[in-house]
Amino acid sequence: MEEQLFQACSNGNVEKVKELLQSSEIDTNWQDPEHYYFTPLLIACQNGHFNIEIVKLLLNDQRVDVNKADKDGWTPFYIACCNGHIEIVKLLLNDQRVDINQANRSGQTPFYIACHEGHIEIVKLLLNDKRVDINKATNEGWTPFYIACSRGHIEIVKLLLNDQRVDINQPEGYSGETPFYSACDKGHIEIVKYLVNDSRIDINKEENEGWTPFNDACNYGYIEIVEYLLASGRDLNLTNIAVETAINIAKESK
Repeated sequence: MEEQLFQACSNGNVEKVKELLQSSEIDTNWQDPEHYYFTPLLIACQNGHFNIEIVKLLLNDQRVDVNKADKDGWTPFYIACCNGHIEIVKLLLNDQRVDINQANRSGQTPFYIACHEGHIEIVKLLLNDKRVDINKATNEGWTPFYIACSRGHIEIVKLLLNDQRVDINQPEGYSGETPFYSACDKGHIEIVKYLVNDSRIDINKEENEGWTPFNDACNYGYIEIVEYLLASGRDLNLTNIAVETAINIAKESK
């Protein structure tokens, strides 16, 4: 019976789900060992918009554990945010039982994964919910702002910069790279330009081995970033590398 419920949720068979939920004996939180130990609610949230009626049915059944995760710690809310299913995200946000900050085994929260995947409308939605921990970092120390800068999601970077709650200089835990350092490291020139124009950004903060964002841009040959930083009017820490040497390194690495 449990496998039938799982399949019905997976296939979008609303009537079958209704029928099976009538049973008082069915385990509504059964986990499929062949599918990462997903529950019926998890598979319904993963499959998205065509399953929204099934998600509603499951949320209305008090037996359903709305926060039960798969083997990697992915909850229904996390997977809806990851896959960009905004209508399901809205449904789950309105259910007070849902732990909207519950992280997976890597420490990634639903808000983090929405920033990682570039789902801007979901990011907007979560920013407007004061319960969301918008600075919670992963096990590696990567914050949502850090990952948005690292992956080049400039519209999300702009959104987060405009929220005074966001710690825009928080470094990641392993190398000590800041979000600005990561943008320089990945060559995201438009994000670099946007961040340089925010006086709150520490553009000289070194990572754990003493490299600055400017050093890193030179090393990787990002001549456009190097030239922009030199022309920005911001004070650069050039104690470890002269301007002429920086430009030469950038040109040689190109």
